Amino acid sequence: MHIKSIEITNFRNFSNFKIDFTKGFQTVIGENNIGKSNLFWAIRLVLDKNLSYNSRILEEKDFNGFADINKESHISISIEMYGDNLASIPNLHALKTSENTVRLSYLFAHKSKLIATEDVSDTTDIKDFRWRLYGGGDSFSISEVDKLNQIGFKDIAGVNLYYISGFRNTSSDLFGSSRSLLSEYCKSRENAKEELGSVKTVLESTSEDLNKLDFIPSISEAFKDRNKEIAGSHFTFPVSLGFINSSDSEVWNQLKLFFNPMLEKKISLSALGLGQKNLLYLSLFLSKLINEQNESEINILLIEEPEAHLHPQLQKVLFSNLTGLVNTQVFMSSHSTHIASDCSFKNLNILYRNIDSVVKSYSPFISNRQTAKERREHLLLKRYLDATRSELFFSSAVIFVEGVAEQFIVPALAKQLYNINLTEHNISVIPIYSRYFDPFLKMFQNGKLEIAACAIIDGDSKEHSDDDSTTAVVNARNLEVAGRVIVFEGTETLEVDIFPNKSINSEYLKSCFINLGHTKSHANLMKSTDPWSSELLKRIDGTIKKGRFAQELALNIDENFTIPEYIKQALEFIFKAANVPLS
Repeated sequence: MHIKSIEITNFRNFSNFKIDFTKGFQTVIGENNIGKSNLFWAIRLVLDKNLSYNSRILEEKDFNGFADINKESHISISIEMYGDNLASIPNLHALKTSENTVRLSYLFAHKSKLIATEDVSDTTDIKDFRWRLYGGGDSFSISEVDKLNQIGFKDIAGVNLYYISGFRNTSSDLFGSSRSLLSEYCKSRENAKEELGSVKTVLESTSEDLNKLDFIPSISEAFKDRNKEIAGSHFTFPVSLGFINSSDSEVWNQLKLFFNPMLEKKISLSALGLGQKNLLYLSLFLSKLINEQNESEINILLIEEPEAHLHPQLQKVLFSNLTGLVNTQVFMSSHSTHIASDCSFKNLNILYRNIDSVVKSYSPFISNRQTAKERREHLLLKRYLDATRSELFFSSAVIFVEGVAEQFIVPALAKQLYNINLTEHNISVIPIYSRYFDPFLKMFQNGKLEIAACAIIDGDSKEHSDDDSTTAVVNARNLEVAGRVIVFEGTETLEVDIFPNKSINSEYLKSCFINLGHTKSHANLMKSTDPWSSELLKRIDGTIKKGRFAQELALNIDENFTIPEYIKQALEFIFKAANVPLS
């Protein structure tokens, strides 16, 4: 059984939010402060039996937009779960909405909406708000809660939710107490009782030998004498000195983890880095979870940002191992482009703010690809989204370009001509290394990733008549969305549009050739009587190479540079759509 969808109303930065999930591992990504932790907290408010009653009592600041509350104000979180065999979990009867689905909902509202009251006060106080859990219903509405089943934690006894917060330093939780992960893991093993007995036998024998050492009684007597001097005879209480307590609750606490850099060399875990400690913590946690799994129960694991302190390759190894858990639905939040690009794409879930600053969700690979073209585009995206390009899923706005030359030059133009650093405004310039923009622009259609995007495409005028555009431009323009997704077409290629003749931006052209050690090539270009565009490209793309030339040009661009009109329009569109003020 797995969480199929979550609907959230008026909770923190979610106004009217819905997110759909598939079976299996789920990755939740998005920029900082977008609501990943809030989503996990919402899930916990509904399903986490370890949360106390008071932890489910919210505050005024938890209402969306920090709005002033009144008697109509409320927060609701509704979770729909799907399973093929709900009959095997009979205690979920009060939650069922069909043979395959159950719904659990949390409501935080004024007491007058939940219980009969004679309250006639004109003022509204947060102290008058209460929370309730409900089961059932095809959907959730505060106006119809009387039609639902009010439930308690016993009704979700078959649902186990585990939460691991963002990793920072977890060594104190690894061992040393009866609730440590190492202790809990030992207790969860199949033959834990027999193993405990064996350990106790050895510990007791060893303890007796240690406690019989000649100096132990003298240490004990000296301590008791000092205690009597300090506390006096009346307040002194009997104590004894020994190495090991053999009570069941304490035995596993004696077990420690060590770092073994070489044979027979045991070093304290304090010698390890935070990333290694985090991996140990997660390894023990998952081992304990696997030991305790029950086929008739539902396990849901929430993990916040496990990539902290882990280098990219280790992040990918961790991710691939987490995806192999059975009978457990894992939700992992992340800021990592490495994890975002290396995941099972049907389970990638993006939180983002649309152009109206409303937080929404988008799962680009959740739907089935029916046609051969759709399947091909799906594969193209999977191969394309490496650690660099997956940054588009964390962006507030995106400028798609054909190649690396535009990737260097467009940010330089924004900075030098508009004094706008694209990165500071979370605007990404994404090269697709082709002219096939369709699969990328399709992700930005209404109902999908509704952020501002534009495509800057070469016009390649030689490939068509004066009144037409290339097929690439026509196809891309068919995917425009008014006011949000626009295609901007050049005349020829980027380099020719920047240097359309021998006079426009001529000083920048000369500087690039000289700085790159091609002074003679520049001189020959300026003397040539052959067609300008072909001669220019022959030297930039043939002699120097476009990428290297673009790097140099980006360093030389200043406020006096003449920007091609279509790039100017593209930048000003994206600034306006992303609410970036122009000075």
